[in-house]
Amino acid sequence: VSVTPPDISASDLDTTAQFLRSQSQLLITSHTNSDGDGIAGGLALMGLLRQLDVHGQMLLQDVPSDGYAHLDGWDAIVAVADADKNRHGCAVIVDCPSFDRIGRVGDHLRADATLLNIDHHQDNERFGTVNLVSDGVCSTCEMLYHLAVHMDLEIDRTIAEQLYTGILFDTGGFRYSLTTPTSLEVGADLVRRGARLDRIADQLYNNSTFDSVKLVGVAIESMQLHHEGRVATLSLTLEEMQRGNPEGAVNYGLLIKGVEVTALFKEESAGRYRISLRSREKVDVSAIAHIFGGGGHALAAGCQKEGSLEEVRSRIVAAIEPVLP
Repeated sequence: VSVTPPDISASDLDTTAQFLRSQSQLLITSHTNSDGDGIAGGLALMGLLRQLDVHGQMLLQDVPSDGYAHLDGWDAIVAVADADKNRHGCAVIVDCPSFDRIGRVGDHLRADATLLNIDHHQDNERFGTVNLVSDGVCSTCEMLYHLAVHMDLEIDRTIAEQLYTGILFDTGGFRYSLTTPTSLEVGADLVRRGARLDRIADQLYNNSTFDSVKLVGVAIESMQLHHEGRVATLSLTLEEMQRGNPEGAVNYGLLIKGVEVTALFKEESAGRYRISLRSREKVDVSAIAHIFGGGGHALAAGCQKEGSLEEVRSRIVAAIEPVLP
């Protein structure tokens, strides 16, 4: 099957392949509050490593969402709270633009640990001993597909479904602008290899709890418009957040004609908010997130900030204003 060559350095692929083939065991991790690309990518990497007789263990700061429990290997993921005290000398960090974003997993690495950094974020800091990074691919899972092909590793149905899950998640169902012709070709090839696209889409998009769906309604009810209707904000209090996971709530702001940027403020602890930012097309929200110590992609980014809701919202909305079209 012909897939357009990706925007990835061939020498970086060679160096990464050499690194992986030289290992016997590897710790695999991703960013805090790991998402579909990081979780599915880590699991796919574990399957690829088994073909090299390399033992992979996936360790995350947070307990992963059971929305990915259908993926093979999900029940083997370890959260930091349940991990042993071992410090690892070699690790692969996937879908993570900076080392500090792995959170407390860093406490389980030796100070001189060798790191392989596999990522597609435009703001990646290339913190690894070895770096396989390109913002020309849609997702880390697409990056892993190209790595597997480069190394002539088998992509069976299990790995195909893991990779397809990450690609589908990060492209919003092949709708976001970071989707390239190569992304679509890779998706098609994964389906040929056995990925059940209907099953994966159903698990990814139709798998919320009753309370979580109702919570999205609470977030929508809180919506406010700013800057002549070009910015929409939604918010959820700490008490409301106990009810479920408002997956996708931030995107509802972009349903409104004229809105260029939408932000969801989730209170995760008293006076501390996690902010999700989304852009229609013209505003690079990763630049906004960077102002507050966060990061992400041009059209989807996030950060955290302390203060009252009004203080935090005011600061974020004010930072967006100068870059509005």
